[in-house]
Amino acid sequence: MSDTPSQSKGATRLQLRSLVFTMVVFDLLVIGLAAWTLANSRRQYVDQAKVTTDNLAQVLEQYLVASVRQIDLVLQSVKDEVERTDIPPGAASIETHVQSQFARVALLDSLQTTDAIGRLERPGSFDDLAHRDLSQKPFFQHLRQAPQAGLFISHPSKDGAGGVWIITLARRMERPAGVFRGVVFATVTLEQLTRELAQVEVGDHGSISLRGGDLDLLARYPATQDKEKLIGDTTISGDYLLAVQSARQVSHFSTQSVLDRESRTYTFRRMSNPAFFILVGLAESDYLRTWRREALLSGSAVLGLVTLSLGLGWMARIAWQRQLASQAERDLLIQDLTLALAEVKNLKGMLPICGHCKKIRDDQGYWNQMETYISEHTEATFSHGVCPDCAQVLREEMLALRDQKKQE
Repeated sequence: MSDTPSQSKGATRLQLRSLVFTMVVFDLLVIGLAAWTLANSRRQYVDQAKVTTDNLAQVLEQYLVASVRQIDLVLQSVKDEVERTDIPPGAASIETHVQSQFARVALLDSLQTTDAIGRLERPGSFDDLAHRDLSQKPFFQHLRQAPQAGLFISHPSKDGAGGVWIITLARRMERPAGVFRGVVFATVTLEQLTRELAQVEVGDHGSISLRGGDLDLLARYPATQDKEKLIGDTTISGDYLLAVQSARQVSHFSTQSVLDRESRTYTFRRMSNPAFFILVGLAESDYLRTWRREALLSGSAVLGLVTLSLGLGWMARIAWQRQLASQAERDLLIQDLTLALAEVKNLKGMLPICGHCKKIRDDQGYWNQMETYISEHTEATFSHGVCPDCAQVLREEMLALRDQKKQE
């Protein structure tokens, strides 16, 4: 049994809807897969940035520990020499020893000694600290009052002679009886410390900051325009503050810098001896550069695929509309033919007819008038009349009948 036109049209519409649904699901799956792949790839880049910053922070920690240890060895060497010889620190032999120790550490800006009241013991030395009274300096007062103090590392301060920012590392010197004899101290400029930090490769927009035990900023790379105001500043906020408050040795976080508005992935590292805080950050604009290219290519591919599927869907819709129009034309033609056939009934086969009265026998064996049989089996109807031949016969019969009546 063949389908009706409405059933055929419904089937075509259902096929089109199924095709559209399949294409939409396919596009969503492609978009979802691309998004998941890109998100996973980005997470891997961020994780790699965390590993890189952690490695760089460890390198910086090792460098700082080694540098401080080297400076401390220089201080202890001068201290031991002064205490061993028990001669005034400004003596020629001590001066020679100080200069030889100073030359061993390229990071140092100066290496000095003071007497017990805080006066420099090296007048006319190679820097501008000569003849200065250092008795009010925090490092001098602390070491004079604390016999058991070890290495002292100061907060950043401006050198009065040169006007540059420095940090001071100092040790207490004693006489044989434990009497305070003075201090030996070394200075490091924060500018030199920043140059050392700049040797670490953190990309075009990465950053490194070093803070002291009280969170006072010692050095930052790259330097900002208001770096003079930032030196010694203890203000931190956001994830950096949370990392410090957590008391963990190492923390990782991603945030936007309040100084240059650059988004970075950071590794925070806490040092205990000496007490420093290291923060190393890689900029997203650097380490996500390759990922952004991948995202652009993936997005273009997905956009092309979606556009292609939309184009195919549009072509399918046009084809469906054309098919519907063609189907409508066929349906109309079929309807016209059906109506035409409904108006026509054909008599086929051999009909038994009486040779005399012209009656026709039906399937049940009854004899029917010809016009009755044809009317029942076709759409034809009859209107009665008399043909010329019959009219002549009837006329002759009527004349004969009339003549007969006259003769009677």
